[in-house]
Amino acid sequence: MIRIRTLIVVGTLATLAHIADAGVRGALVLKKSRHSSMDYHPGSLNKDSIFQQGETRDFLQFLRRIAYDHRQVPEHMDGGPVEVKVSIVVSNVRSVSEVTMDYSLELFYRESWRDPRLQYSPKLFKNKSYSNFLWHPDTFVPNAIASKNPRKQSITHRSLLRLDHEGNILYSRRLSLLASCSMDLTLFPFDVQLCKLGIESYGYTADKVVYKWSHGAREALKLHPISLPDFQITEAYVTSHMESYATGDYSRLYVCFVFSRAAGFCFLQLIIPSTAVVITSWVSLWMENETSFQDMISIILTITFLLFSYNEVMPRVSYLKAMDVYLGTCFCIVFCSLIKLALVKYMRQRLRIARDTSIVAGMAPLLKLATHSVGRPVSPLREYNTKQRSKSSLSNGSSQFTAIQIESGKNGGPMPVPMGIREKKRNVQFTPQFMHRFHWITQMMFFFGFVIFCLFYFLVYPNIHSQVVDKDCDRLTAEWFADLNINKKK
Repeated sequence: MIRIRTLIVVGTLATLAHIADAGVRGALVLKKSRHSSMDYHPGSLNKDSIFQQGETRDFLQFLRRIAYDHRQVPEHMDGGPVEVKVSIVVSNVRSVSEVTMDYSLELFYRESWRDPRLQYSPKLFKNKSYSNFLWHPDTFVPNAIASKNPRKQSITHRSLLRLDHEGNILYSRRLSLLASCSMDLTLFPFDVQLCKLGIESYGYTADKVVYKWSHGAREALKLHPISLPDFQITEAYVTSHMESYATGDYSRLYVCFVFSRAAGFCFLQLIIPSTAVVITSWVSLWMENETSFQDMISIILTITFLLFSYNEVMPRVSYLKAMDVYLGTCFCIVFCSLIKLALVKYMRQRLRIARDTSIVAGMAPLLKLATHSVGRPVSPLREYNTKQRSKSSLSNGSSQFTAIQIESGKNGGPMPVPMGIREKKRNVQFTPQFMHRFHWITQMMFFFGFVIFCLFYFLVYPNIHSQVVDKDCDRLTAEWFADLNINKKK
């Protein structure tokens, strides 16, 4: 009995030890499997491991079953081209530059089309979004200079592709574009610019892919509230055209923006300072001091600096702009004021010389008489006649004198008039009345001429509405006009 009990105890202990050893091994294996499943290595997850899991595997098997080729253009039911319907939501227009003639904008671009090959039962799959395995059009913007494309793990730029059971595909992405815009600056700063954004396929001709603007629930063009410092969007509409190249005809869509310039910046920086310079030049003409000529030179340099600073921020164009007309007129008025100041100074000098000459000319007969009487005695009758002629000549005025008839010594004839006095009689005589009249008339001509020019400039130029001619953005062929009431309310 003792031996039997000992054998039973030994067997039980051996069984318990075997069970414990198996449990420890199982726990270690389970722990190892958990760690191996929780650890993530970039190289451990490949396409095969992902494609073989769940719904993705079923969807890819569906694509293999229908022999889907994402490089092949979908076939339309009636044999025509694929219709790609486009809608755009412009979230912001950041800037419009007349120097580089471009503009930058941010938008949500959406395009949808139908692929009959991708019809499936809604019980099998949900909405799929695998853009790498489905065909989509190679859309590009012809007049884009630069863009920020969506990237993986990007917060600001995202993209998506959705597929429903009827084969309808929606592709949406957020874009930031810098597009070129040809501008006509003839009426600057009262100009209106038309900028467009083209959309077309790069490789598919119109017989395979046709772009059309969306209608119905998705509006073709929609604008968020947009505020620009120097422009205002007055119109935004869409058109469609066919473009012909050497490789064929391509379908192209256009988004057209009409920008109206706000002239407040030009008024503050150019028009008001140049007008103040013109008025200052007139004030310098009325100031009779020795430094008036130097002040006028400083004014000329000031208006020249305004012209150069304005041209530095403007593109080099070969035609005349409205701002050039105003600044050029201001420069001409200031320059004419400088010429007038020089004439006034010249007339003052001539008047001063004439006054001094008249004093000397009045004393000349007395000096000649005294010189003549030193050599020989003078008879009482001749002395009386000479005194009477001298008194009459002095009483005639300070600036007009006549030659005195003085008999020569032998022949008794009159003495000839000196050559200097003859030349002075031929020159133009400047009087204070003439100089004052010239100064007043020219000043009024400058003032009223500038006022009439300003009235003409600010009444005519802003009201000249030149129609921007662009066959791609013809308003008569526009398919949709965006609602701009939101921008006006803001």
